[in-house]
Formats: sequence, structure tokens, C-alpha cells
Amino acid sequence: MNIKNVIRRNPLLLAIACVGVVAVLLIGESSYWQSAGVLDTLRALRDGGTSVQELRASVVDSQTDIHRTLLLNRLAVAALSVASLVALFMYLRQSLALEEANKREKQELERVVQIERQRLEVEVAQRTAQLVQLTRHIEMAREQERAHLARDLHDEMGALLTAAKLDAARLKARLIGAAPEAAERLAHLVGILNRGIALKRSIIENLRPSTLSNLGLTVTLEILAGDFAKQSGVNVHSDLAPVRLEEAAELVVYRVVQEAITNITKYAKASNLWLGLVERDGAAELSVRDDGAGFDTTAASSSAYGLLGMRFRVEAERGTLTVTSAPGLGTLIKVRLPERVLEAAAPAIDKVQVSSESGGAAVLIGDLATRTEVAGRTSGSDTRRSEGSPSRCLRFP
Repeated sequence: MNIKNVIRRNPLLLAIACVGVVAVLLIGESSYWQSAGVLDTLRALRDGGTSVQELRASVVDSQTDIHRTLLLNRLAVAALSVASLVALFMYLRQSLALEEANKREKQELERVVQIERQRLEVEVAQRTAQLVQLTRHIEMAREQERAHLARDLHDEMGALLTAAKLDAARLKARLIGAAPEAAERLAHLVGILNRGIALKRSIIENLRPSTLSNLGLTVTLEILAGDFAKQSGVNVHSDLAPVRLEEAAELVVYRVVQEAITNITKYAKASNLWLGLVERDGAAELSVRDDGAGFDTTAASSSAYGLLGMRFRVEAERGTLTVTSAPGLGTLIKVRLPERVLEAAAPAIDKVQVSSESGGAAVLIGDLATRTEVAGRTSGSDTRRSEGSPSRCLRFP
């Protein structure tokens, strides 16, 4: 310990030490001069310059002085010992008090740090919950905007393209015999309109898949996998079972598969894709695996926003997402989402309204054009199945 700090904390210790040093010096000097006097007396006796009477008197005086000096020495040593013990006791007490003060200060600091840590943990949990809610709100708003845009494209642009196609068909029927060149140009125009309608349908399906609400999640994933297999040449092996999920959770599953397919197309360079959807322990489990290049999951990457977006989407629906990958060993994405709790309700006919006014019956089927488009897409493939069909393994060449 630093001497200055000890003296600053115990100023009395310095005074006691100084008194002890001075006392020791005085006692030493007194003993020295007493001894010097005795030696001088003995020297005078040796030289014969001192009588016997004087020698006796000097010896008695010297003896008295020596006894007095020894007594003073004993008293001084005892006092110095007591003072040393008192100083040691004060030092030890001060050291113990300082140690206890340091211990209390350390405990107080630890308590403050613990309180601050708990406050920060609570704040982080609140911020995380807020971010999850914000992410869910943003995703819901984006999906609503996509649905609104898809509806506008389907209703407005679909009506315009269909009207143009019908007008072109009427003109073509009238000009077949009168103007063959104009009929040929009209046929070309009809082909362009058909391609525009197909492009519109593709944009609508990318924005908001109509099959998800009309035919269910399983069929929608099969259609997505089939389109990917046709466009990329990747062998797709799917094993999809019906699951009970909320509408938002079904959309999350679809977006996760869509993002995984996008990543496989851009980075993985895979030749096989395994897509699975099962129900296990009250939850729906989705797995997307490929045999592509893979990547290091521990390395930081600036292009991992797709996986980050997947994670936030899944966590917003109270689910979990795990990614397992290694360079050269492909990638496995697993998603687990809680299933929907079925509630007892009266059966209802979806999008069918029946009225019997004036003795007649009219059946109105909603969104007829959308169902027609879906039927057109599903009629050319033998790998489509409904939600109620049993699970089977499908391979898209």
C-alpha cells in the first residue's frame, strides 16, 4: 500500500512514530553520556588522580545514574512498544474499514450494474418486441398493398385487355374476307394481347398468388415448385401434406419457399431441390433442402438480407427458422409454425351467394375470372392435387 495514502488516512500514526523515534534517540544519547562519565571516572582512578573518598562518592552517583538510566530505558521501551501496538491496531482497523468500504462499494457497483443490465435487457426485449410488431405490420401492409395492386391489375387491366381482345376478335371476323392483310395484323395484335394477358396473370401471381386463397397452401407450393422446375431444369422432389395454418402464416410459408427458390437460382447452382411440409406435434414444419454450393453460416455476409427477412417473417408469426449449411454440402432451411386452432362454426359456402327473389334462383360465383385462370394453369399438369388428398412424393423433371 502507498505510504502517503496510509499517512493521509492515519495522521496520528506519523506523530506516534516521530515521538517514538525521538524517545529512542534521547534514551540512546542519555545512555551514551552516562557510559562516557563512568569511563572517565575509571580513567581518573587509573591515573591516580582521584582519592578513595571521591571514588566512592562518584561510584555511588554513577550507580544511581545508571539505575535511573536503565529505568528510563525500560519505561521508554515499554512506552514505545505500547505506542507501536496502538499504531498497529489503528492501522489494522483502518485497513479493515477500508477493505469493508471497498467491498461495500464493489457490491453497490455490482448491484448498480445488475440493475442497469436488467433495465437494458428489459429495454432490448421491448425493442425486439416492437421491431417484431413493426416488421409484422410492414409485412402485412406490403402484402395488403400487393393484394390491392393485384386486384387492380386483375380488374382494371384485365377488363381493358379482355375488351381489346374481344374488339380485335370482332374486327378479325369482319375482315377475314374483305382485307386479308388487316386480318393478319389483327391476328398478330390478338397474339400480343394474349401475351399481355399472360404477363398480367404472371405479375398478379407473383404479387399475390390467387391459388393460395382458392386452392390452398399445398397446391400453391406444388405449382410454385413445378414452375421453378420447368424454368430452371432443377429436379424438384416434393412431399407436401395438408396443414392447418392462419392465412398470414400460409403466406409466410409461401414467401419463405419463394425466397429459398430465388437464392437457389442466384447462388446455390443446385441440381436437386427437396421440398417438404408436414404436421408434427401441433405445428407445421417446412423444409427446403438443396444440393448446391452451400455457404458458411458463421461468416458475415452483405447478401444475407433474404435469410434475415425470412427470419423476421417467421418470428412475427411466433415461429422459428433454422438454417443449416456448409460450403459444398448444400443448404437446409427449416421453418416451424404453430398450427391454427380449429373452432366449431356452422358450415358456409365460400364465395357463393344464393338468392330466391321473385320465385327465381340466382347463383353468383365470386372471382370467376381468377378461378378460370387457375383452372387453365392446373389443367395441363398431372402433378396437382387438392388439400384433402393424401401426401405423396412428387418429382418434377
